[in-house]
Amino acid sequence: MNVYIFGLGHIGLPLCGSIALCGKKVYGIDINPNTIKNIETGNINIYEYYNDKHISVIIKELIDQTQLTVSTKFTRIDNEPSIFTITVGIGTKEDNSQELAPIQAVLDELLPKLVPKDLLLFRTTMIPGTCENFILPQLKALNIPIYLAYCPETIAETHAFDEFENNPKVLAGIDEESYKAAEEFLKSLSNAPIYKASNIRTAEMVKVAQNIHRDVNIALANELDEAASALNIDIYELQHLASTHPRVELLEPGPGVGGYCIPNALGYLNDSLVGLNVPLKLTHTARSINNEKPLKVVQTITRALKDANKNIANSSIAIIGLAMKDCCADCRLSPALDIVNLLVKEGANIKAFDPLVPLTYAFQTSSFDECIKNSDCLVITANQPGIRFNINEMQSLMSTPIIVVDTRNVFPSYDNVNLYRA
Repeated sequence: MNVYIFGLGHIGLPLCGSIALCGKKVYGIDINPNTIKNIETGNINIYEYYNDKHISVIIKELIDQTQLTVSTKFTRIDNEPSIFTITVGIGTKEDNSQELAPIQAVLDELLPKLVPKDLLLFRTTMIPGTCENFILPQLKALNIPIYLAYCPETIAETHAFDEFENNPKVLAGIDEESYKAAEEFLKSLSNAPIYKASNIRTAEMVKVAQNIHRDVNIALANELDEAASALNIDIYELQHLASTHPRVELLEPGPGVGGYCIPNALGYLNDSLVGLNVPLKLTHTARSINNEKPLKVVQTITRALKDANKNIANSSIAIIGLAMKDCCADCRLSPALDIVNLLVKEGANIKAFDPLVPLTYAFQTSSFDECIKNSDCLVITANQPGIRFNINEMQSLMSTPIIVVDTRNVFPSYDNVNLYRA
């Protein structure tokens, strides 16, 4: 049975590799020609390893073995029933509302070429109700039996291959036949437990709920951080000691929340509730707290500079880490970029270094030394592998006094450094 995967990003490409490694023929489709070119040339900007091999090496080997084929165009190999796995995400408009055009584009490609007993398995985060209200009517119009199922993906970058294999899965089908077809396929890939949802809308809601749970708990950590700071309490000691309770697990605070999934979860839930009287007060508050955190970081930077009799305007700020989280190359909705934009508005001069993020922005540097040279303040916004904060090196390159604003709790304590946690 052929497997087609639509969308070769942070989910789709590792998924292609994982399924191909299971011995199945996989055909990956992505409409972006640069994405396909980068895959074929081994220039894959995903920080992902499996069995000590980078994903670019794994994918190249699978392509050379003809176990995996990638293309910008969908071409059906034969008319035997196949698996179509869709990892293409929902789009976000300029007003931050959601739109289903990317999903519809995939359906426009697929619908004319589907044959009886094909399986459409959606693995992207969906607005609850999308499969039932948006996708199913288009499948029914074909008047042939097509299976439709949903299995939300839960992998994190740097752990994708292991988590595809081992993470428990939630699965639902639009009917029992669809569920059984999807379950059989997933069981052929791993022995991870599969939890059956009673209906496909519930499965869609599971992924949204998981993302919102994370958002709310990060917001709690960020709010407690602000309270602890006002009370002269070390937030990291507080987090550690509070979490000794067997039913409490506080997260660490951070510079904000980025990436594709978590910031958009509230929008998905809002869209599913149009016309219903569900205010979602807590979720909106959490989103606001996390959205405001980059501004709080900039306020800390301003205070740190002022304490040293420096003005943020025309100060040189070194940003360490541009990705949306630690050990990651994904810059989508990264709070680090929000911090950069806010600092620029304040008149600061920015240099940034991230060993995992290719040179994309004008303010990026190619080395840590270049980034911190003559800087008035070093700001840590992501804890990336390979970065070492050598105090002697910093003393020789940075302006004095040495000011560090650490949002990730990774900088060592030195007597001759003005260290601020944010």
